[in-house]
Amino acid sequence: MPVTIVLAKYKEDVEWSKCIKHNVIIYDKSDNPVEGSIPLKNVGREGETFLYHIVNNYHSLDDVTVFLQADPFEHLQLLVGWRAQLTEDEKRKVCEKINTEITEKSPFSSFYQVRYNDPNGMNGADSKSACKEFYNTEYDHFTLAPGAQYIVPKSFILGRPLSFWQKLQQAMYTNTLNGYAQEQLWWLAFTHSMDYTVGNHDYEKNRILTSNIIGFHNTPTNIYNDYLHKPIIFR
Repeated sequence: MPVTIVLAKYKEDVEWSKCIKHNVIIYDKSDNPVEGSIPLKNVGREGETFLYHIVNNYHSLDDVTVFLQADPFEHLQLLVGWRAQLTEDEKRKVCEKINTEITEKSPFSSFYQVRYNDPNGMNGADSKSACKEFYNTEYDHFTLAPGAQYIVPKSFILGRPLSFWQKLQQAMYTNTLNGYAQEQLWWLAFTHSMDYTVGNHDYEKNRILTSNIIGFHNTPTNIYNDYLHKPIIFR
């Protein structure tokens, strides 16, 4: 299949995913896995789920993999502004965008979400130490999309050896890699760098709202292609 949608499920309702035309794989960490899902032990949050998929499909990845929470809608500020709840009609529109806009040629991107940079220590996670231990590099600010939701061409996964992903999965499975730290490190895992052309959460939120550049017309990447950024100086 050209595109696979990977859903990291616990207790969320995944009925919405039936409208998706792409291949959908549901990894279920609940006590009562839904029919057709792949049950996993409830450890390591969504990060371990995504890594499980990468490790077990490394040699047979589809052209594009979309990594999502089982309820992916609460972080879609680029579509509806800073609102956590989408209407049922808006959720249907998201499904339509997934079906029509995400293809085997989709570039790497956050999933219809703002990206920003967090400092070390957010949510109590020592991401700087994790970055040094697992990625052999050091940063003070970490580029991320909320919920670790990304549209990922397979070249961005194959750009690192299978052993790298196996090490991350094992670390998350044993909780030696903090889930919040890995949420801040997915961008680095896929792109080998951080994106310091975007600012912190409040900077990006205010920029988007004041520029009125939100709505369902946005593709995964055009919001950043259409506006010129200069590197942000973090203090």
